[in-house]
Amino acid sequence: MSQPNILHNFKSKNFDSRKHKIQFIVLHYTETKNLEKAIDLLTSQKRKVSCHFVVDTDGQIYNLVSESKRAWHAGESSWKGLNDMNSRSIGIEIVNPGEKKLKSYPKIQIDQLINLIHFLEEKFKIPFCNILGHSDIAPHRKIDPGKHFPWKELYKKKIGLWVEINQIINRSLSEKESNEFLQNLYKIGYQSPKINNFKTNSAMIIDAFHRHFVPNLVGKKPTSISLIKSRELIKINKT
Repeated sequence: MSQPNILHNFKSKNFDSRKHKIQFIVLHYTETKNLEKAIDLLTSQKRKVSCHFVVDTDGQIYNLVSESKRAWHAGESSWKGLNDMNSRSIGIEIVNPGEKKLKSYPKIQIDQLINLIHFLEEKFKIPFCNILGHSDIAPHRKIDPGKHFPWKELYKKKIGLWVEINQIINRSLSEKESNEFLQNLYKIGYQSPKINNFKTNSAMIIDAFHRHFVPNLVGKKPTSISLIKSRELIKINKT
């Protein structure tokens, strides 16, 4: 895999030292109108946020922080019980105004993102299942890269998790099935709901799962399709 064309026009001082080995890639959207606004945000000394790479709408890739350093992109987050995801991951910001703007991701942008991820996967020996969205690791706070992000297309290129099922009937879950579904989310890697506000936090985690795997169910209760997909994802995670 040849190295993608990466520019170094912009740099962020918002980083510190890693405490753990790189194991993950975390995908974000910038929630900005354009690259200029994104760079302003990711280099601001006041905001104290950053990432390793930014992928513009035209597919151009920019490196803001050295991969060897701990960029500040993940915040309070975890996956499979692992904390300090900033130390364990490479953060990629994708220029996009956000889920609520209903703005799709240009093909050239996704194609170059795929090239970048393949390069990083090979360089750091990152498993395909460790390519995650910000909402996966921080479901109580974040919704990016949003329900319009093409996880299915990435999975076809052996990036990230996805599962197709042949379920036609979509029904509500029994109480027993609902409990199983929540347990499955934890087994896949999602956080356990916080006890002090279990119902609200459960809904946020369910939405994070739906945002990634069943986007048409965002904001809705889990169904039989949600449950079956969760079961299949556990099988994939074990391989």
